[in-house]
Amino acid sequence: MAKCPACSRDVRTPFFCNLDGWSHLACPQCKARLEMIPPRSFLLGPLMAPLFVLARQGRVFEMIAYAFMFVTFALILLESLRPKVRLRTKPLPKPEIRLNLGGPSN
Repeated sequence: MAKCPACSRDVRTPFFCNLDGWSHLACPQCKARLEMIPPRSFLLGPLMAPLFVLARQGRVFEMIAYAFMFVTFALILLESLRPKVRLRTKPLPKPEIRLNLGGPSN
């Protein structure tokens, strides 16, 4: 459960891979449209490869690389289980077809 930034009430969030659920996410109380804040722990991923190259230099560096890997995976899992949400700033898409209902009839 995440907190709505507009009314501070709990909002049930879909699974983080459910893109359709995230595109229609709204607070049930205040009807604010919400979106997920991207997880920050994915920024630690590119540091893993150089650490494992450095791990070939000795046992201590290998243990540091494995500890960093487990901490990174744990942070990714934690952020995906309890995602943070923010108010959606992008406007709704404009319809491609417009119906002229108030215009002259032929």
